Amino acid sequence: MKHNFTLWCLGCCMISVATIAQTNNVIMYIGDGFGLAPKTAARMAMGQGQTGKRFTDDANFHVLALDNLKYNATVTTHSLNSWVTDSAPGASVYACGVAGKVDNEVVSMNPTTLNPIETILEAAKKQGYAVGLVTTTRVTHATPAAFGSHIWLRDLESYIALQYLTSTETEYEAVLNSSSVTSYRYDANRDWVLPSTKVGVDIDVILGGGSRFFLPKSTVSPNAAVVNKNGTQIVDGNSSNVTFGKGSRADEVDLIEWAKTNKGYQYVNSRDALMNIDLSQYTSSNNKKLLGLFSNSHASYEQDRQQFFNWEPSLADMTQIAIEVLKRKGGAKGYFLIVEGGRIDHLAHANSGGITVITGTPNQYTVSADKEVYLNANGTPNGESNYNATPATAKNTGIYGSDYMIKEVLAFDYAVAEGRAFMNNSANGNTLIVSSSDHECGGVALVGLHDEADAQANGTKIRTYAKQVSQPNPTFATPIGVVRGDGGNNGWYPEYTTYTSNDGRIFPQPASATARRIVIAYGSNPVTNGNGTNAGSTPGNHTPQDIWVGAEDNTGTHAKQISGRGLLDNTAIHPIMYDFLQLGIPTGLIKSDPTSEDAFKSTVYPVPFSTQATIGFELKTNALVDIDIYDVNGLFLTSVIKNKSFDAGHQEVVFSGSDLKSGTYVAVIKANGIQASKKVIKL
Repeated sequence: MKHNFTLWCLGCCMISVATIAQTNNVIMYIGDGFGLAPKTAARMAMGQGQTGKRFTDDANFHVLALDNLKYNATVTTHSLNSWVTDSAPGASVYACGVAGKVDNEVVSMNPTTLNPIETILEAAKKQGYAVGLVTTTRVTHATPAAFGSHIWLRDLESYIALQYLTSTETEYEAVLNSSSVTSYRYDANRDWVLPSTKVGVDIDVILGGGSRFFLPKSTVSPNAAVVNKNGTQIVDGNSSNVTFGKGSRADEVDLIEWAKTNKGYQYVNSRDALMNIDLSQYTSSNNKKLLGLFSNSHASYEQDRQQFFNWEPSLADMTQIAIEVLKRKGGAKGYFLIVEGGRIDHLAHANSGGITVITGTPNQYTVSADKEVYLNANGTPNGESNYNATPATAKNTGIYGSDYMIKEVLAFDYAVAEGRAFMNNSANGNTLIVSSSDHECGGVALVGLHDEADAQANGTKIRTYAKQVSQPNPTFATPIGVVRGDGGNNGWYPEYTTYTSNDGRIFPQPASATARRIVIAYGSNPVTNGNGTNAGSTPGNHTPQDIWVGAEDNTGTHAKQISGRGLLDNTAIHPIMYDFLQLGIPTGLIKSDPTSEDAFKSTVYPVPFSTQATIGFELKTNALVDIDIYDVNGLFLTSVIKNKSFDAGHQEVVFSGSDLKSGTYVAVIKANGIQASKKVIKL
């Protein structure tokens, strides 16, 4: 008995990687709070618009690695319960797909049932891939946490750290029971359990900031001393030993020491130690893993790292080493890596360079632009020092908010370049790169260039574009003696020069104190958003703006699926990555009844198909059969067969896919109420 039907695809466009076993790698980049304006600023500071970089066919037009990602789309960011998301649900949808569309501040956990939702990192590890987390925030911050932990409140970072490093309930309880403080030993009513989806999952690489949630609160651990490759403590510019000091763990557990002793982690906490690790020790057949924590809290801003904290690695450094380790740990299978440029968000929260303190305690602000950023009270630089500034607080001479933002974006971009270099080496197997954001922050805007001549005569010294200058009389219609627009021989463009940072990468800086530097401002701050001049807990906040996503692969199969589909919901990215790794049917979709293999066997062939495919099933007894089709987001599309009687034995249903768009669908076959799920892939 056969049945033919035609189906129009409403779901996500997908094409499966060839079924021949190959190494598959996915690197997802998340720029936290990263909207389009900061990317534009970084690109323009690196010279787009200058000679040789003006047109799309110029060799140097694409000056960022992000600009070279072949496929682009825009993506919504709203969470399950809010039109403005925070990073926890903003990242959970990338980690978990539709099931990860959760409430604000919830990390990869169903907000109704409070059950953990399996992440792509966990699914990949269970199927033999190596997995890693890299970030410039605390490694326990919301975005990386969404891939490697499950918690009802993102602020419970001590528990997130504990979840990262344990993979059995016995380990989880043992760590807490090792506490020297009796009241902090394991209590099921307080400490919950290791989420079931994390059981059996060890994270191979963890690199970023946040030692505080791994170190005891009352004592200084030997692991707090920042040491070089030889184990010698690093000395800063003031001849002081560099240390992370005390941590935040009230249970007084030294989680770093526990990870070294019990879980096979090599621990490093400086750039020198990281860049000189022995990569040969990492293989797919051993338990060796890498833990790198490079600051007590978040990593330093790239602007500050280069000037004052060069013992910290850059995001590109961390990404480079993570890729090398995971390549070895993943072996023939491959790896999944999440890389976060997390401090773009923090600069936008702080309205760095875009507000001026007019009174203190609590801080009262006025909106400004083209202003130098504040120094900390002790005179050290920090891109968010306006939180504690007063009208008398000194400024960081010659360093503006745009300098911080541009360098932070470029640090992220150089990390993307590391992934693209890996992808472009065919010896590394199949590789998919996706770059996106969890949300926009700050309402960042590019408002013009510094104009020392004050051509607009309004005292702001900010100007937007070149003017046309006509001679001898601008009212003449005849174009005699017309002089092209002002701004110099190369027009009205940013004036930056470049220099090489301590890690060997190129960065821009304003050509002089009076050069046309990029001026940024913020739409989200207490003045423009109607909250008055009192900043509250943060001057700038997240916004509901759509964000950019770019993708590229070396297979020609998956990256292109983000294009040509109009506006995407943020849940659309997860199934593309999931399918590239051949992990099966994503979490949250209709899956097979565990008893289906006992009741009947089912197949779909060929997979993928071009015009026609067949669903086959082997019935042990006569049965009533239903066949329904869903898209990869779990949306019901159509019924192929409804309550149709079939005899025992081998049966087939043939369907036409001539009207289908390229994509992946789920065929759910029910025989006497027992169901099996099969992927149906149309080329």
